[in-house]
Amino acid sequence: MKRYIAILILMLMLPTMAMSQVRTSYFMEGSTFRTDMNPALAPTRGYINFPMLGGVSLGLNNNFLSIDNMFYPTQDGLVTFLHKSVDRGDFLKRLPRNNALDLSLSEQIIGFGAHTKRFFWSFGLNLRANADVNIPKEFFSLVTDLGQGTYNMDKMHVGLNAYMEAYLGAAIPIKDIATVGFRVKGLFGFANLAFNVNNMGAVVSDDEVSARLNGELRGSCPMINTSLPVGQPVNMQELFNPNFSLNSIDFKQFGNGGIAVDLGAEVRLVDDHLRLSAAITDLGFISWNRAATVTGKMGTSFAYKGYDFQKEEVIANYENFEFVNAGTPKSYLQRLNCSLNVGAEYAILRNRISFGVLSHTKFCQTFAYSELTASVNFKPLNWITATLSHTFLNHNQPGIFGFALNLHPTGFNFFIGADFIDLKFGSATLPNDGGRLLLPVRQRSVNLNMGLGFSLGRAKYTKAYKDDLAAGRIKSKKQK
Repeated sequence: MKRYIAILILMLMLPTMAMSQVRTSYFMEGSTFRTDMNPALAPTRGYINFPMLGGVSLGLNNNFLSIDNMFYPTQDGLVTFLHKSVDRGDFLKRLPRNNALDLSLSEQIIGFGAHTKRFFWSFGLNLRANADVNIPKEFFSLVTDLGQGTYNMDKMHVGLNAYMEAYLGAAIPIKDIATVGFRVKGLFGFANLAFNVNNMGAVVSDDEVSARLNGELRGSCPMINTSLPVGQPVNMQELFNPNFSLNSIDFKQFGNGGIAVDLGAEVRLVDDHLRLSAAITDLGFISWNRAATVTGKMGTSFAYKGYDFQKEEVIANYENFEFVNAGTPKSYLQRLNCSLNVGAEYAILRNRISFGVLSHTKFCQTFAYSELTASVNFKPLNWITATLSHTFLNHNQPGIFGFALNLHPTGFNFFIGADFIDLKFGSATLPNDGGRLLLPVRQRSVNLNMGLGFSLGRAKYTKAYKDDLAAGRIKSKKQK
């Protein structure tokens, strides 16, 4: 059993080695990504993003997964927290009471934005997916030891949501002091799945283990078996259609639609040097069609005797273990994971350098987390912006920085950025002479973004820049 737990943890950790919404880009004027976090923050130029490459992002934010939490160096090389040589007490004291993880992926298929005389407007089409997991600390206590004791693992949750969104947005200036913005999104759902455990526990003695499980299962997906016998117990394998293939998809099952909005505002004070902003994004829901829906009650209890519970054969046939009573398929509403962003920025040296603070709170299905990002933003030229940042809260450690670079001259726009870059690497020897590996040992989260597109029209400069230009403190290209 421990082998499968280790595989699950490793799969969840893979994105931390790779590339969501990069908070570091929030104060970068030329970036098209900042509009995703606040629709009032329009880029300085219009744009046409390169199809499928205009916005690629993947993010993992959590409060427990890191190399130094999950892996340990030994004489035999690098081992996981499940290895018998790892001190169980040392491992458990590093974990919070609730171990929460939020994984999000997004790919922009098409994206377009343009400035008019009165406002900035944009539209686009994105593919998005997100997963959120909440694991009680007692779960790790059970799988690392299986010693005598009572383990309570209530409020465990695993959720998945995949959908397409089409949006239309606008940023509308109010004189020179403020901008309000909005995005209206039409949603088309592909897959939704949620396991909610209300009550789960285990009691382990020298020769017996007993367990209980109560919760709910809900999902909508073409792969789900919708012909389950109502009120009959089924196992995990029976939940999914064994004959599923792409050719067998019935597109009548895709009646999953919804709507969402992004709302934002920015206020500019002190001659445009101080800017205060706030936004809420992904405020909406998807209605999932009953034609491809399964619901069920998870509830069971069991006891095993006569085994050595330190071995992996504790539950030898868990794949066929029946614990779900199928319910009557029905439609249901599922809200999106929405976010609240609040920012403050102060610019100096004719807006060439600014200092920003961004509060980001994300409301997942069963938990919420907050992060505070401080950044220094540099604009040596009107078409180059670079940012250095550090994120606090949510168990982020000092010494892990974010960096972003945006090039947006006439005709071209390129962005690359990351919120979490660990500057401390550790060298580990892999087991069985697998060589040595350099790993970022402390970082728990990674948000990476990359975008490529074509910029349109003349740049819309800030009021502070235009005032300096009118007063002769700086010169335009023509004057130079």
